[in-house]
Amino acid sequence: MAFGQRGVNSDDTLRRMLSDFPFYARMCLMVRNKAGQVVPLILNPAQQELHDRIEAHRERNRGLVRILGLKGRKQGFSTYVGGRGYWKTSLRKGVSAYIMTHEQQATDALFSIVDRYQRNNPLPPNVGASNAKELVFDLLESSYTVATAGQKAAGRGRDITFFHGSEVAFWPNASTHFAASIQAVPYEPGTEIILESTSNGTGGEWYERCQDAIAKRGDYELVFIPWFMSPEYQREPEPGFELSDTSAE
Repeated sequence: MAFGQRGVNSDDTLRRMLSDFPFYARMCLMVRNKAGQVVPLILNPAQQELHDRIEAHRERNRGLVRILGLKGRKQGFSTYVGGRGYWKTSLRKGVSAYIMTHEQQATDALFSIVDRYQRNNPLPPNVGASNAKELVFDLLESSYTVATAGQKAAGRGRDITFFHGSEVAFWPNASTHFAASIQAVPYEPGTEIILESTSNGTGGEWYERCQDAIAKRGDYELVFIPWFMSPEYQREPEPGFELSDTSAE
C-alpha cells in the first residue's frame, strides 16, 4: 500500500503519529493475523488495555515507564510492545530499543515481526546497517536489537532507552539479567522497561517482582490482562446449555 493510500500525507497526520501509538500502528504497521493475512495493526482489546495502562502509568511518572505485564497466551503482548519499540526508534533520534526473549525460536519470531514492520512501513527510516537480529537507523542514530537470554548478561555496556523483556518467567539466569541487562536502562524520563510473561508457578525472579509490584514496592506497576479479554477465547454456548455447580466454580 502506498504512502498516500494510507492517508499519511499531511503535517497534522505526522504530528499525531508521534504522540498516538494506536493511530501510528493503524497507519504504518502491518502484522500477520491468525488467518495468515498481512493486515494493519489495529489494537485488539487486550492490546488496547495494555496501551491505556502504560500511558496512564507514564503520565503519572512524568515520562518514566516501568511495567510488568502478566498475560494469557496469544493475546498480542509481544506484537504490541515490539511495535511500540519500533515506533519510538523509527520516528525519534537517539533511541536504542533492546528486546530479550527466553529462547532462540522466540527471538527469531519477534525479529520477523519488526522486519515486517520495516518492510511495509510507508515511512520507513533509512537502514544504514542490519544483521540477523538488529536494525540500525543511521540517520536517526537509533537502533532496534533482538537477543536471547542466555548464561551471559546480553545488553551489558549498551545505552538502552527502551527495554522489552519477553516471557521473563522463563529466562535462564534471570537474576543476572535483572542485575545487568535491565540496569543498562537509565532512570530518566522517556526511558521504558516493559517486561511481560505468562505465569510459571511460584518462586523465581519474575514471581518476586510481581509480588513487589502488587505490594507497591519499587517502581514497577503490574498489569494483568485476563484471558477472557481476548474475543477468540469466547464462544456462544450451545442451545440448552446450563452451568453445573462444578463448571460455575
